[in-house]
Amino acid sequence: MFLKIIISRFRREAGLSFFTWNLILVLWLTGLFGIAREATMLTVHAEENDPIVVVIDPGHGGDNLGGEYEDYTEKEMTLIVANAMKEELEQYEGITVYMTRTDDTGLTLEERCEYAASVNADFIFCLHFNLSEHHTLFGAETWISAFGEQYSKGYGFAAIEVELLQEMGLYSRGIKTRLNNEGIDYYGIIRHATERNIPCVLIEHCHLDQVNDQPFYDHKEKLEEFGRLDAEAVARYYRLKSDSLGKDFSNYPVAEVPVPKQVMKPDETPPDICMIEPVEQNKENGETTIRVSAADYDSGMLYYTYSYDGGTTFSELQRWPDKTKDTFEFTIQIPSGVIPQVLVNAYNGYDLYTTSNTLNLPSVNYDDEQSDILETAEDELLSGKDSVAETGSDSVLSKEDYDEITYKIPDETGEEGKELSVGYFVGVCVICALLVFAMILSLLLVLRNCRHRKRRRRRR
Repeated sequence: MFLKIIISRFRREAGLSFFTWNLILVLWLTGLFGIAREATMLTVHAEENDPIVVVIDPGHGGDNLGGEYEDYTEKEMTLIVANAMKEELEQYEGITVYMTRTDDTGLTLEERCEYAASVNADFIFCLHFNLSEHHTLFGAETWISAFGEQYSKGYGFAAIEVELLQEMGLYSRGIKTRLNNEGIDYYGIIRHATERNIPCVLIEHCHLDQVNDQPFYDHKEKLEEFGRLDAEAVARYYRLKSDSLGKDFSNYPVAEVPVPKQVMKPDETPPDICMIEPVEQNKENGETTIRVSAADYDSGMLYYTYSYDGGTTFSELQRWPDKTKDTFEFTIQIPSGVIPQVLVNAYNGYDLYTTSNTLNLPSVNYDDEQSDILETAEDELLSGKDSVAETGSDSVLSKEDYDEITYKIPDETGEEGKELSVGYFVGVCVICALLVFAMILSLLLVLRNCRHRKRRRRRR
């Protein structure tokens, strides 16, 4: 009220009309707003020019060796990768890089996150290598927080990391979350980082115990290549540039990942569907083509295995040919003489599988010439053709020829023994029948004599 009186008196003394006064007031407020806006922009610009702070965490260390396979120890490998990553990242503008350990020091997971918080880290990158229980899994994967902004930022970086690992030639096992029994992040490094509001991604570069992945880590230079790749992923995510490296990611299209309102839980169910059907069977070489239709609407498809003996044995894990498609075909060779019972296990992104229906297919005999002759002869007899002349084919046997076919059977020494003909087989059967009849007759005679003896004793 007091301010209003002062403004009115000032307007009257200055001889200004109501319209002129309002115009001056609008211009004055606009100028004030502009000054405030410029101040805000300068503040934002200053914040944008502040260096990005990242912390690289080489997994394990000290008494914690990590994974061990053949001559490789994970704690040593992660340190090589981390040093190469730091050296590469420091060539970019506007970034400060720290490491949780630069030697064989042992640190707890919480100590690593405490250190990151003490340097005001914008991100923690935790470097690891993988092993699987049955030494069957292969490929690279990333683990992120399942909660809020940490999930959003983690997924944004992980998508870039996984893409670069795929370009290197590794198979992608995806971007995943995992919860413990309390419903919070399972991995301690992610859990403690989230508690401190620091995004964290755990990178499992590949599997040490799988032949598919071994070519990617079997030399120090290849481990350093992992480090340079990780550095480039960070540079792309933060849109950095480096004159010394000749790289400029200022306009890199980082994906916008919405902040989820709910917990991004892992997939705990197997694929929703898995069905197979035959496409073609080549009886000349046993090659059989199968069509697979499988889908998982939560985590997508990852691997498949197949069996042609009804599930007694399975192939090694096979890459899903195209993760954007639910249906594909593959060809296997059925061994000669086997009656195929084909089925498929389809695995989703969390290594859970669904087993398909079973295909019972005709057997194929392409290695045994006599089996082929018999099959032809059987077809000949069933069709009522008695001679080669009737068919005009030299490969077809007459009924008389079929009757004379013999099979060689091994004796006790494993060598081929006597030949077994159809007539000989029938003769053996007749002799066996006569022997059985004789035994039954003898048994009846013995029983009859026993009855006669009992009667005589009663008479006495």
